Amino acid sequence: MSTIERNNEEPTEQELRGKIKEYLAFVDNTLQPQLTNALTKREEIESEIREYRELSQNLKQFQAKTLKTSTIVDLGHEILYCHAKIINPDHVFVSIGMGFHAELTIQEAILFITRRIEYLQRVKLSPRVDHAREMANHMQTCLEILDSLGQEMKQMNTVN
Repeated sequence: MSTIERNNEEPTEQELRGKIKEYLAFVDNTLQPQLTNALTKREEIESEIREYRELSQNLKQFQAKTLKTSTIVDLGHEILYCHAKIINPDHVFVSIGMGFHAELTIQEAILFITRRIEYLQRVKLSPRVDHAREMANHMQTCLEILDSLGQEMKQMNTVN
């Protein structure tokens, strides 16, 4: 049975072409940008979580005295590094969000980072993963519909 029917009539080739064109435009102009945006936002949170985990590991090494007071620091997403000397090893500045930084002891920073990662995973990442999955499902559904419409066009052309 046809996916596009009205009053038990088979759709015309022109109607099928119109529907295919509509779905393609919807995928290109709506779903694809939304999916790209959802994936980008998800990746931003995942990147922030990775950075906090790396900082936590470094602080734990520093706390255990296995990290030197003179070290190499990543200034730009593993693109730019510099040598740094830690003057006061008792306190560090940690980004706490929204452009703010707090001066914390190493132990406070590790505790803050642990809680921040939990927050990011539960409150920020989980909904973004769900949204990205939903957009991917919508995209999959549209592609299946387009495939079905293409099959109908193929059958129509074989019959004629």
